[in-house]
Amino acid sequence: MNILLYRIRTLLAVVPAILSIANISAGSYALYTTYILLAMLLMKASSLLPKYASLFLLAELISFAWLSYTHGGILFLMLFSTLIAIFRSKPPPLVSAGWSFLGSALLYASLQGRDSEMLFTVIMLWYATAAILYAANQVEEKRYKIEDLYEALASSHEELDAARRRMLEYASQVEQYAQSEERNRIAKDIHDDLGHRLIRVKMMSEAALHLFETDPTRSKGMVEQIRDQLQDSMERMRRTVRRLAADNDDDTRKYALDKLVAESANALGIAVSFKLQGIPRPLYPSLELILFKNAQEAITNAVRHGQASIVTVELVFHKDSVALTIANNGAIPDEPIEAGLGMRGMKERMALIGGRLEWHKSDRFSVTTTLPLLGG
Repeated sequence: MNILLYRIRTLLAVVPAILSIANISAGSYALYTTYILLAMLLMKASSLLPKYASLFLLAELISFAWLSYTHGGILFLMLFSTLIAIFRSKPPPLVSAGWSFLGSALLYASLQGRDSEMLFTVIMLWYATAAILYAANQVEEKRYKIEDLYEALASSHEELDAARRRMLEYASQVEQYAQSEERNRIAKDIHDDLGHRLIRVKMMSEAALHLFETDPTRSKGMVEQIRDQLQDSMERMRRTVRRLAADNDDDTRKYALDKLVAESANALGIAVSFKLQGIPRPLYPSLELILFKNAQEAITNAVRHGQASIVTVELVFHKDSVALTIANNGAIPDEPIEAGLGMRGMKERMALIGGRLEWHKSDRFSVTTTLPLLGG
């Protein structure tokens, strides 16, 4: 029971007892005072012994009704004090109705001999007070529920915030892992491709030295082949070093697809177009890296293996995924496609986040990379 209602309950018991002394004869003061003190003791007992509160409240109602019946005055107001205590214990609806009916019956009995209009008014006041107290309990219960919901919402917000931080950390780890895998692939390219080329150049150089005096023409042709091989190897080395170079602070869009389209068109001398569909959303760096690397690999393969002159890059945002399709007008292979080193690298990158790689052969050859969107 809150402090305000406790004070009202106390006043409804004490004030009527004091004001009703005017109706008490001088010889009955001591006995009347004893009755009032016993009634106050009952009120205190109901709060000290909550396990037996119902019994004490029933005793309160009966004793207050008897005092009102025997001593008159406004002692009937003491029953309203007990009514407050009953409803502040928050009984169920049927129990509340039972207490209200029982209290009204005792109140009616305590007012016997009074004016009928006063009797009707007091009974109506009793039920109005009971209804107000019941409504106050309902409002307080709803307030508690709202507070519980607010605490649950705050807890859920904290959990979501923690999950968001964990997801960002995971995305950063995935990005670092993808970059590490890409560096490993580049190292493999250097070892398998450039290393093989340099060994071949060394062998051709030795052969050219042996043929220099006996067959100058053939030796000259071999030297020219060595020059071409070295030129090609230098270009491959430049591209590899460029990919391994550290990010510049001002290069904030290193893995932007539109930038890749422009660079590919200039470097390869082909027509490359970019098309965006759906509602664009910010992507995690790891997703941007995978899309960029797969697009780069697909464009290179289109020119190297299909001799394509036109390449179309299409990025489509779906509700829960993003799809990147690279189509070209190059030669369409008749035999089944075998995944080479480049295709395997694309699949390995997507396996980190559960993506898939598909290729189609219709009027044009196309490769589609589909990645799931986190939170989609």
